[in-house]
Amino acid sequence: MSAQEKKTLEQMVLKFSEEVRETSQAMLSYVNASGSEYKQLSISDVKEECADVVLVALSLFYKLSSNEEELQEFLNKKVNKWESVMT
Repeated sequence: MSAQEKKTLEQMVLKFSEEVRETSQAMLSYVNASGSEYKQLSISDVKEECADVVLVALSLFYKLSSNEEELQEFLNKKVNKWESVMT
């Protein structure tokens, strides 16, 4: 599907940023942060926005590279880094 994406790389990064913002807004509403409680969003809304972030990030990656092994290498590298920091 990424190959069919008409957005430029720059537009995709902006879309990614937009999805992150929407996730932040959903979380603020979910925790009833001042000024955000009127939206009355649930944890399900936060999860849905997280899925959007993941999909846009993957789409952006695949626009840059269609190499599945490269993606797996980057994911493993990052997971290992996170594990080393958390233990």
